[in-house]
Amino acid sequence: MRTLATLALVLATSTVAMADDAKVKLEYKFAVGDVIRSKVVHLSTVETKIKGSTQTAQSRSISTKNWKIQEVNADGDATFIHSVENIDMWQKVTDRPEQRYNSEKDEVPPAIYSEAAKSVGIPLAKITVDTMGRLVDREQLGGTPSSESQILPILPAEPVAVGAAWYSPDDITVRTRSGAQKHIKTRQVFRLNSVSGGIATISTETQILTPIDDPMLKVELIQKLTRGTIKFDIEAGRVASQQLDLDETIIGFQGETSVMNYLGRMTEELIPEAPAKVANVPMAPKKMQHTPTTAAPATNPVKQDVAEVKSWDKLIEGSAEQETFESEEPAAKVATKPERPRVDGVPTLADPATRPVEEEELKLDSPEKE
Repeated sequence: MRTLATLALVLATSTVAMADDAKVKLEYKFAVGDVIRSKVVHLSTVETKIKGSTQTAQSRSISTKNWKIQEVNADGDATFIHSVENIDMWQKVTDRPEQRYNSEKDEVPPAIYSEAAKSVGIPLAKITVDTMGRLVDREQLGGTPSSESQILPILPAEPVAVGAAWYSPDDITVRTRSGAQKHIKTRQVFRLNSVSGGIATISTETQILTPIDDPMLKVELIQKLTRGTIKFDIEAGRVASQQLDLDETIIGFQGETSVMNYLGRMTEELIPEAPAKVANVPMAPKKMQHTPTTAAPATNPVKQDVAEVKSWDKLIEGSAEQETFESEEPAAKVATKPERPRVDGVPTLADPATRPVEEEELKLDSPEKE
């Protein structure tokens, strides 16, 4: 009996170990005719201090993103039409009146939102992505062209186990004070934290690899320094939700005493398909005339501690819709390695001495257009 009990314990332990080490295949799955709708919320507060004067700019935007899948080839590459069904925008700047626009309620947008209003309810782009989420092709159809090189979280090329990491490199072009262009190397690090109930929880952060010594360049890069959490539905093959947070401070960008504090959050949540029996169909958004104008494994990603978010209430302070946006806890920290030394107050800027050695040999190549 004792032998049988010992054998049962060994088998149980082995089963747990196998479960922990089990690998899952993460890939996007699309079918012709799919309509993928998501609610996207952007919140930001930027506080700037220059020569004793302080200005605070707060903004909030809520939109419904719509992707209509038109074609899926044998490799799983999907082509879809991207559009925005509606927008609700708000802005408040120190010593200036609030600005608001809701595409479903307001006939005429304020000047600051005129271009955004023209982009509602029309095809904006024809986009092709592969099963890893990499951008294969993009054709601008309307609205303001996007400079984003990535529109989906990148997934690994091979099955991965919990704890595995992968990354996607990118080059960003910025302008120096003299007007010259400077190329900045970055990478987005992803890590599979857990798998439960068919949902993979993935943490992510953006790291800047090129050393930066000019605070003005840091201002241009600040919106890239996000970190957060992605919930991926493995069976459906799509992002169920994601949250990216940003909390950065830059000193000396316009004089030694100048300070910029940037607090931001982006959330996206998949909107479930409405049941067929539902009779009351929402009215289509009002259209406005418009003139078209392989992820590779990462080796020991460096930990970047997420600073405590100072006050998420600042993002919506003064808004009549404040009760709609309840504060949430900041996104989870995303790595477990020792912290990289901070450089000039920006925690994600790389020290040349600690620059990842695998950067060049494991660089992710962009998929070639056909």
